[in-house]
Amino acid sequence: MDLINQRIALRDGRTLGFAEYGVPNGRPLIYLHGWPGSRLEPYAMRQGCARLGLRMIAPDRPGLGLSDFKPGRTIADFAGDVSELADHLELKRFAVLGVSGGGPYAAACAAQIPQRLTSALLVCSVGPADVPEVTKNMVAIHRWLLAMARRFPRVTECIGGIFLRVIWRKGNQVLPRQVEMRLPPADRKALENTELRQALTDSSVEALRPGVRGAVKDGSLYGRPWGFALDTIRVPAFLWHGEADIIVPPAMGHYLAEHISNCQAQFYPEDGHFSLPYNRLDEILSKVR
Repeated sequence: MDLINQRIALRDGRTLGFAEYGVPNGRPLIYLHGWPGSRLEPYAMRQGCARLGLRMIAPDRPGLGLSDFKPGRTIADFAGDVSELADHLELKRFAVLGVSGGGPYAAACAAQIPQRLTSALLVCSVGPADVPEVTKNMVAIHRWLLAMARRFPRVTECIGGIFLRVIWRKGNQVLPRQVEMRLPPADRKALENTELRQALTDSSVEALRPGVRGAVKDGSLYGRPWGFALDTIRVPAFLWHGEADIIVPPAMGHYLAEHISNCQAQFYPEDGHFSLPYNRLDEILSKVR
């Protein structure tokens, strides 16, 4: 069976693509990828999952990889897709892990389907962009696009489409070179790992394989209302963020930690966006309940 290229039909007729890693009968963990990403993103985590007895399931969001586009969706809506996927796999309860742009989707699952979750793990997570100062020290192009998405979503999607076509569809990089050169030492060291770099590159290439429409829509949603309130989350929540992160600034992590009830947060001064999940993987996965 091909575990990397699986598909199911959702109730509304859309196809949802997903991959599985780790141990087939292990404790279930649904992995929510970053942006622009896909089900291939956690490939470098597969050995850690196997070592800790976890079954990691990684779906593609709408319009990315193998999953069909869904017009007019919100971040909160994806919790319904996750629930249908869990039903298909006969999972009564499971943990969710959201990394970077997957963090808001993990929070959405915690808010929308709490009865299904054992824990919610947020790693280097994007936070609400409409809070003053949370985008301080963020890479300029990301900060500008988030601000534009709040005010002029259609214009932002047009600009975002050009950005993705020009920069990411080359298929040979994790980040635009000018951004990668600004990464902190811990991130540059982590990206020297060829398996990690290849997994991240393959993930973005697969995300954009059907075209850029899905990624453009996915990216624009971060700057708009997410469709749920953080303070309604009661699921056991754990958060990790690097204080040296320039991709998703630590102010976003601090905001999430303050507004999610009983959130257990860890901040590491030396870690950046790529080094933290790479260096702290066992610590993160140990919180899967």
